[in-house]
Amino acid sequence: MQRRTFLATGLAVPTVLAAANHPQTARPSLPPAAKFRISLKADAIGVGGTAGELLDAAIRHGYGALSVPAHWLENWTGSQKATFAAKAKDNDIAWGANGLPVEFRKSAEQFRADLGALPAHAKNLREIGVTRIGTWILPSHSTLSYNQNLAEHADRLRDAARILGGEGLSLGLEYIGTTALRHANRFAFLSSGMELRELIAAIGEPNVGVILDSYHWYTARETPEDLLQWSNEEIVAVDLNDANAQLSLDAQTDTARELPGATGVIDLNGFLQALVKIGYDGPLRAEPFSRTLNAMDDDLAIAATFAALKRSVDKALG
Repeated sequence: MQRRTFLATGLAVPTVLAAANHPQTARPSLPPAAKFRISLKADAIGVGGTAGELLDAAIRHGYGALSVPAHWLENWTGSQKATFAAKAKDNDIAWGANGLPVEFRKSAEQFRADLGALPAHAKNLREIGVTRIGTWILPSHSTLSYNQNLAEHADRLRDAARILGGEGLSLGLEYIGTTALRHANRFAFLSSGMELRELIAAIGEPNVGVILDSYHWYTARETPEDLLQWSNEEIVAVDLNDANAQLSLDAQTDTARELPGATGVIDLNGFLQALVKIGYDGPLRAEPFSRTLNAMDDDLAIAATFAALKRSVDKALG
């Protein structure tokens, strides 16, 4: 399940945009220190389209990577997958990380049904060269205590990780730091990088790592030094977002955030500089959950997102 769907209600706060609406004719270069690639994750910015259309958009607007949902590849022939992968390679487009197509937060029956379909999804992704997939951890539960929830997450995500590992895929887990979601249910659960490490250790599979999000790094009250606990090999993907300038840290909500650099609330310079120290070389994407961005024409939203990401990287590392 996408967190956008799970958290469908939230504040509608204008997003500050300063992006050109003209497509790129050649990929703009990032500062030499940046080893990561700016990645298009279409569902995170409210953009739709076919796999081919979004690959074309990524190429046209200068992205270096594209997130590929597993359902895109359903019923594709081997030839179709090979052609799609070849076009991406020819245009120097790497693959990002999209969502794990398994609902592990609800009933055992739903989890097992989704897990049964995962081998086919993982095989399809592997056949085009995808190596990363991710999901998020809800930081509270209505009935399970912390330890009970940790055990259930470890058991279920271990099963998923083993299937993914068999196809060469890494599973990234994202912690959520917002106070509102930590207090949304009776029992609090993990909401920081240190706590996520405990879950990763309990899962015990070598292909499980972290998805870092500057927004949740900020709401978890973490520092650039906290990021240095992670190695490049452990980081599956990175989300770069800004916070709502109208809300205090404790009042921030998961559905009211901004494109990177739009407000300057979050220390994105320190965040990105820490990634450089780590040597991170994976996908860097935005997930602002912005109604303003969602309402834009798809092509303009894709351009605005790229511009915001690149501007933040240039400011931090240029």
